[in-house]
Amino acid sequence: MRERRSQRPDVLWIAALAAGCAALFARPLATAAGWGVVVAAGVLGIAVPVGPPGGKGGRAWWWGVTSVGVAAFAAARMLAVHTPAPGTWLALAATGVAAIAEEAFFRRFLYGWLARWGEGMAVAGAAAAFAAVHLRGYGVWSLPVNLAAGALFGWQRWATGRWDSSAVTHAIANLLQSV
Repeated sequence: MRERRSQRPDVLWIAALAAGCAALFARPLATAAGWGVVVAAGVLGIAVPVGPPGGKGGRAWWWGVTSVGVAAFAAARMLAVHTPAPGTWLALAATGVAAIAEEAFFRRFLYGWLARWGEGMAVAGAAAAFAAVHLRGYGVWSLPVNLAAGALFGWQRWATGRWDSSAVTHAIANLLQSV
């Protein structure tokens, strides 16, 4: 019996996605091992080809879409009761690196794989995975917030055709939580 040509890559993709999500969920928080997992997921997200690079709109469109995301997080930050986390420059840099690595994994790698079943599936699936891996660190009460954040990041990915808009927004959102 002959194996179909596309079956083996699908199994590898599924294994990589499962391993990445499981590792991000189980990572030890705020430890060297935890940061290693985050960086490894980001490298995986960047290294694996997901299809032709593309972008929608031009530079002005990208800035507009990114600004919408940043404005949403800034508005939420102003409306919420917030106690800033004590931070150092290293901690602030780490939150930025974590955001970029997560977006490389969820909005480039996972979204790129799920897009074969449609853009809606890609946005929803990546948002659900994003929210799920944050359960351990923030608890079940944060599920709606992280699902909404994942959906916003997914919309940015869809609207621009690139993952860097969501990475910038996610990094700024993390910084807003730290100040």
